[in-house]
Amino acid sequence: MFFDVADVEAVKKNFEMAGETGKWVGFVVSGLCLSVISLVFGTSVLGVEALGDVFSRFCHQFTNRCYQVNGLPLSVCVRCLWIYGGFAVGHILFLYWKPQVRRITQALIGVIGLMLVDVVLERLGLYSNLFWTRALTGFLFGLVVSHFTLLGLREIITELNNPFKYVRTKFFSGRTR
Repeated sequence: MFFDVADVEAVKKNFEMAGETGKWVGFVVSGLCLSVISLVFGTSVLGVEALGDVFSRFCHQFTNRCYQVNGLPLSVCVRCLWIYGGFAVGHILFLYWKPQVRRITQALIGVIGLMLVDVVLERLGLYSNLFWTRALTGFLFGLVVSHFTLLGLREIITELNNPFKYVRTKFFSGRTR
């Protein structure tokens, strides 16, 4: 079992306690993801190379694996672009849909498996450079991971609302993980 039952209950409680603040965090993170996507397109349309250097820290940027705008490749590959898209959609979706942690963990394992299958099949030469498989696996990965980032952000907000309780619980409780 990945999670202790008490931890799952604490996360659920924090999720509800974060309330409206947690929703704003979801919208802000989603907006940031959309801003990143805008910057990706902006680097090609406006020809800003410095932003391409920033994205090179997170993506391999192989030109044959990138969408092209005006004949120039975007600053990130297809999969990375769709991961950002999945984050943007997921942070809004999971504000209103609250699946079980166990189910979403299984979904994450499944999506990672799909991505591995995609990479292995391409390495074996069964097909080459299918943009739609990269887009699909990237979007699904971003979507599923956004559930966990939203839970974590909401937990942080809740705990920051009561820092003394956080310090007492995390550092001075007799419970070990």
